[in-house]
Amino acid sequence: MPGASPDLAAARRDAAAITAAAGVLRGLVPDAGSYVSEASYTDPDWRRRSFGQNYPRLLAVKRRYDPDGLFTTHHGVGSEEWSADGFTRI
Repeated sequence: MPGASPDLAAARRDAAAITAAAGVLRGLVPDAGSYVSEASYTDPDWRRRSFGQNYPRLLAVKRRYDPDGLFTTHHGVGSEEWSADGFTRI
């Protein structure tokens, strides 16, 4: 929208509140897992919660069939090889 600008301070406060709330829930049920489409955007343990012990095998498949990383999403298999914005391989 013309003239509109994001309120970054409010966005950072909201993100911190969501992360804190998710931390409380993880404390209650630490091994509950997650659905990929519902995983916390800032979850530091997303590999285990979303893919569990299957992650290493899934990463090997990803590297074999998508070596250039064409199909990359935030908290998707192999995404740790990309910058936070998803534009640069690290």
